[in-house]
Amino acid sequence: MATQETQTATPQIVGQLATQEVRLARTALIGVFGTPAAQRALVRLPQGQTQTVKVGDTVAGGTVRAIGEDKLVLLRMGTEQILQMPRG
Repeated sequence: MATQETQTATPQIVGQLATQEVRLARTALIGVFGTPAAQRALVRLPQGQTQTVKVGDTVAGGTVRAIGEDKLVLLRMGTEQILQMPRG
């Protein structure tokens, strides 16, 4: 994996830390990547697994409607839910 800005390789430890299993109270957005025409998002599920999704995919009982620079819009049971990137 390479960063978009510099095209340098992402350190292996970054990928390992980002994909460690951790139990959460809810589904969380932990990353957005790709080109504007092919956005992808990395989502961590409450059970600790991670899943890479694109618009139209199903995750956490909903359908991915949109992926933005720092958010993912999920349609669940007729209601849109917005998952935001954590702010540090």
